[in-house]
Amino acid sequence: MVGHVDYGERDRIVRLLCPDHGRISALARGARGSTRRFAGALDLGNRVEAMLRPGAGELWHLQEASLLRGVEGLRSDLGRLSLMAYACELCAALAREHHPEPRLFGLLDTALLLLDATSEPPAAAFRVGLEAKALTFAGLTPALDRCAVCAEALEGEALAFWGERGGACHARCAPGAPLVEPAWLRAIEEARRTPLRELIDRPLPAGPAWALAEMAEAMLGKGLRSRHLLASLETPPRPVTSPP
Repeated sequence: MVGHVDYGERDRIVRLLCPDHGRISALARGARGSTRRFAGALDLGNRVEAMLRPGAGELWHLQEASLLRGVEGLRSDLGRLSLMAYACELCAALAREHHPEPRLFGLLDTALLLLDATSEPPAAAFRVGLEAKALTFAGLTPALDRCAVCAEALEGEALAFWGERGGACHARCAPGAPLVEPAWLRAIEEARRTPLRELIDRPLPAGPAWALAEMAEAMLGKGLRSRHLLASLETPPRPVTSPP
């Protein structure tokens, strides 16, 4: 389950990411009071088996849902919980509605398994690898070895990252875009190709921390709400200077 919103006094609209049907929104009548049909199943990040029937429009009806696997191990850890919420929102936003999305489903399923199994938030490469893979599986592979503007090789001059144009660029092609080092671009490409389980403890070279998230937001035409809390947790607190 990748999201929900309360509807009326007793109902809930839930968002599901399915391998065969992509992103689905469904009305769960009585979900806020039912202890039988939905007991314990309709929480963010849970893997569920759902019984659905088509509705009159885009909204399906969720008749029953049973819990296949929860993520209780991470719910008491704000860092991992925030990263879980971000992973759910990112993969769901990039998934198409009512269209098979097996790779995005598998990516999210793997990410949640790993987050639930770890004892602390993973290193930065884990999130960036998740973003790079999600964009790739959505058909939006970031340009990392050729300029997203002129398509020439990225070598021998200053480089930048321009998410709205699809990735890395020559600085001359993207005035005002954040500058990046070749080592950062190589690390992003390596994270894109490396299994998530191998990124849990891997650091990243210095670079724009949210470049791929901003690229996803530009492609989606909307912000990812969950990333603001996650960013505040990832950003080290600034030292406070007391007045003399």
